[in-house]
Amino acid sequence: MNELKAKRAAALVEKKRRLEELKARRNNRSTNTAQSSAVSASKTGNLDEYIDSLLHSAPPGGSITSKANVAKGNAADSVSTGTRTEAKVSFAPAPAMSKIDQMNQDQTMMATSASTQSSREAPLSPVKKVETFAMCTQTEEDDFPMQLAESDDNELQVKKSETGDQSMNEDISSNSAEGNEDMEKEPKLLTEDEISKTYSSAPFSTFFNSASKKVERLLGAPLLSDLLLDDTQYYTDKESKRDASTSTTDRKDSFVTAQIPFSFPKWTANRDITSLDWSPHRGELMLASYHMPSSSSSSTGSTAVPSLAPNGTPSASLLPRSKTEMTGSDGLVIVWNLAMPSRPEHIFTCGSPLLNAKFHPTEGSLVVGACYSGQVVVWDTRSKGRLPVQRSSLNILGDGKRSGGHVHPIVGMETIDSGFVTAASDGTVNFWSFSNLMEPAETVIVPGANISSLAIAPESGTILVGEENGSIHAIFPSTSGGGRSSSSKRTIVKFDSSSKSGGDQPGHYGNVTGLSTKPPLKNNSNVGIVKGFARGHQGLVLSSGVDWTTKLWAPAYTEKPLLSLLSHSYDYMSDVAWSPVHPSIFATASSNGTIGLWNLAASLDEPMNGSQGLSLENGNSSHGVNKIKWSPDGRRIVAACSDTLHVLGMSDELWKTKGNEGTRIINNLKGRGLLEDDEDV
Repeated sequence: MNELKAKRAAALVEKKRRLEELKARRNNRSTNTAQSSAVSASKTGNLDEYIDSLLHSAPPGGSITSKANVAKGNAADSVSTGTRTEAKVSFAPAPAMSKIDQMNQDQTMMATSASTQSSREAPLSPVKKVETFAMCTQTEEDDFPMQLAESDDNELQVKKSETGDQSMNEDISSNSAEGNEDMEKEPKLLTEDEISKTYSSAPFSTFFNSASKKVERLLGAPLLSDLLLDDTQYYTDKESKRDASTSTTDRKDSFVTAQIPFSFPKWTANRDITSLDWSPHRGELMLASYHMPSSSSSSTGSTAVPSLAPNGTPSASLLPRSKTEMTGSDGLVIVWNLAMPSRPEHIFTCGSPLLNAKFHPTEGSLVVGACYSGQVVVWDTRSKGRLPVQRSSLNILGDGKRSGGHVHPIVGMETIDSGFVTAASDGTVNFWSFSNLMEPAETVIVPGANISSLAIAPESGTILVGEENGSIHAIFPSTSGGGRSSSSKRTIVKFDSSSKSGGDQPGHYGNVTGLSTKPPLKNNSNVGIVKGFARGHQGLVLSSGVDWTTKLWAPAYTEKPLLSLLSHSYDYMSDVAWSPVHPSIFATASSNGTIGLWNLAASLDEPMNGSQGLSLENGNSSHGVNKIKWSPDGRRIVAACSDTLHVLGMSDELWKTKGNEGTRIINNLKGRGLLEDDEDV
């Protein structure tokens, strides 16, 4: 308190000093003005004396002619009978008149005399009337405030300083009194109940989530730069790139510039990731769908009930509404931000395990999910809860016929221009509109099929589905306008799983775990469509299976596989994905915990990163890679191992193209005899 008083007293002394300086400056300015006036008067003294001498000297005629006395009625001096006389008036300076005033009066009298003389000598001319007018604009007084002079400003500052000094003294006295009271009062400590009540209150939770998320985004900016920027692009030779990559990631591979894991065991423990997706609206967002916890698999019915109760906890909150929400919700979708690897951006729950989830293609705040129960659900990041805001119907008629959506697990989901497509394990393929989830717009049934995977050819809209027995079916677009009646118009073709050359390249022997088609070209007007697929390298299709192989297909030319790529570790391949920007590069995911990177323009036999693959857990192969997904710009890959996401930053060798990679793929296939010469592209 003594320090506070001392500071306020020092401030008061400083203000008084400034006030004295202002007063002294104003006195000096007035003194200087008086001195300058005296100097100017002294300089003009000789001129005044000269004018005074001229005014008091006698005129040449001895008198000054004046005619003003006639107008004043002085008849004795001005008018005589038959003649006109002139009065002689001599002027003497009045003792009280100054020299300047006397000079002005004399000049006025001389000008009056001259004008009177000229008016008598010349006739009067008619006066021309000049009409004038003024234009103005009506405004408020506050629009153009009057500017104060510098002296007024100084006086105003002086008054404010005096007022401020008085208020400062009052503040010092009041603060001293308040300080004494504060010293007497001790801070109140909250009890544990009050602390828990504050933590659980909605205002505090909202503030804490928002503030902590902003802080963590700022702290995660270096991680985001590592994933978005390629540091190796500043090195000219390949060896320097390899050394830089080794120094930053502690691995001998030059294709990965950064690797960051994303996990939140509080919610995802004992869960497996079932699907991945990148946001088409914000490049730093990605999502993962999670299956039900393995520890609660035997009590599915009891845990789903509490998870369906109304939930007011926002999706951005990390705190569960109850102790059973984290383990009681069978389905889970988490939206991640690249800048926050240790906490999710949003958390969504569902009463059924989730097998697929994707961002809405046009609405950035919506997330679409496909459940094990056959339902399609939609979440909204703007809503106040974690549960879906919309669901598809699950109606089954009494005679066993279906009415509405799927009634079996949805194993595949892909978005299209007007909606999305889902495939269930019973062979049903539904076409949905985002505006109506009550009933699918179209339904196609693949006879006798147990579908395990789904893909779409973007140029023609042909649907590809893989079966659990290794077969692949193509569902070609309908020739009619759509609707449920058009399901019979679609043509379904089963690919031949036998070899094209007598058994060298057969189809898959087991479950087809993944299908991948190339993304659409920016200008696909010149792409030829044959048998529902594009010709050339753009129509190539990849498939992965549990038979340790990844197969290459060219449906525009043949319904048999062209090439089979074998895993050297003899582990089943869990997923495969084409690069969205490089026409000859794709990635494979293996159950031994490694990722393979292939470039068909360079080699048809060995992956780019060697036969050992890229290990995500530094040699720990206890967890396999479930799913992989390229970012839309091809610079990052997200891979799922158990409940952990691994985001890999790719070097420029995997996303920069030379322009002729597609032609080199076709030439390599022709050189092997896998494509005939007459099958031009």
